Amino acid sequence: MPDDPDECAALDIYDEELWYRCNPSLGQTIQIETLRNEARDARESEASERLFRWLRLNQWIATKSVGWLPLTIYDKTEQDGIRESLIGKKCYGGLDLSSTTDLTAFVLLFPPQVGLQKWATLFWPCITEEGMRERSARDHVDFSGWVKSGYVYASPGDCIDFDFVEAEIVRAAHTYDLRYVGTDPHLSRSLTQRLEKDGINTIEIPQTMTGMSPSMKELERYLRSGNMVHEHNPCARWCFGNTRCATDGNENIKPMKNRSIGRIDVTVAWIIAMGTALLDNGVSLNSAIMSGGWSM
Repeated sequence: MPDDPDECAALDIYDEELWYRCNPSLGQTIQIETLRNEARDARESEASERLFRWLRLNQWIATKSVGWLPLTIYDKTEQDGIRESLIGKKCYGGLDLSSTTDLTAFVLLFPPQVGLQKWATLFWPCITEEGMRERSARDHVDFSGWVKSGYVYASPGDCIDFDFVEAEIVRAAHTYDLRYVGTDPHLSRSLTQRLEKDGINTIEIPQTMTGMSPSMKELERYLRSGNMVHEHNPCARWCFGNTRCATDGNENIKPMKNRSIGRIDVTVAWIIAMGTALLDNGVSLNSAIMSGGWSM
């Protein structure tokens, strides 16, 4: 391999001749089809490309923020008018709570069950009423229009009203068969105590590599395979496209708010919801990917 980083970057990483040069034991300890599958993933994901360059082509890649999934995957899995069909069905919640500047996001994730062949997702993004115009100008999105259209909920005042969020979650629990709500321990413990009094079970999902990577990979697996659909929501789509994640040498990933290109709270809540579903079905987050995750 060339020693010059610029020359390395210019190489065609999908050239199979290059793979053999970088992996002398290719075809013996590792099969060519394995690299072909990994290369296919690398074409669709910046994170997978970085890992492919690092682990298969010996290109030095520092651990830092990378993109997650392309918006084309989000768009392909969108399905209109699914809320009514999900009434009464079993689901798991994910809550990413903020105070002022971020979005607060609540997501419901429905596993396959009687009358539902694929995973399905519903979104409840929430922002504060005051300062909405300023946020729209800063983030270059139409929050006011999204609120008017029902895609985003507006919490009264200049900070997120926990009473308002609690009421929305309780309303959802009365509409759907909500088994558990997963929460980010940050900012949420006072609200989770109130939800428990409302009869809603909660689970804390650590916002660490260990806590987030299995759920994020499981979500990615279902989205890539087309075994998950979600409702139309432009705010959720915006958050999905903004998402950047950190990777490590063990191929773990987690979303990074401070390195993303905009708000990602809906994506984070979605990942938390998946982690909640995994835990409720006896899948350890430490071994979710090794064991194949959810058993459909």
